[in-house]
Amino acid sequence: MATRPRLHGVFDSISMLIRQSPSRAHTAPLKRIARGVLIALVGSLCLMPEAGSSKPVQYISYKQYALYLLGHNTKEYKCLAILYGKESAWNPTASNGSHYGIPQGRSKYLATLDGYGQVRWGLDYIGNRYGEPCIALNHWRLKGWH
Repeated sequence: MATRPRLHGVFDSISMLIRQSPSRAHTAPLKRIARGVLIALVGSLCLMPEAGSSKPVQYISYKQYALYLLGHNTKEYKCLAILYGKESAWNPTASNGSHYGIPQGRSKYLATLDGYGQVRWGLDYIGNRYGEPCIALNHWRLKGWH
């Protein structure tokens, strides 16, 4: 009776060769690292400012910027958010007759500012006229303007 050759060892070595690269290094960890590097590179290219441009890269919203300028005072920020939400919906290109920008001020200078400059201008105006955004909001609720 002829015995059959044992092929278990041969199949094991063939499957091992298929799963490994010629250098016998596992490719899966290398592929994960390469994928991560590629994602980081593409992400950094998408966030780069335009070459030669003076435009800043927008990292935070106008609302977040206002909260920062208010020293993270959430009570005053909520009043400002309601006020600017009603006035312009935080749109820096909003206009209503002779009123411009996020704070809807009458200054034509406001139309030349970006949204961040408009938020600064509006907070300066509120600070000089009312002291704080909640007082300006109360005035707006009583009279329909601030």
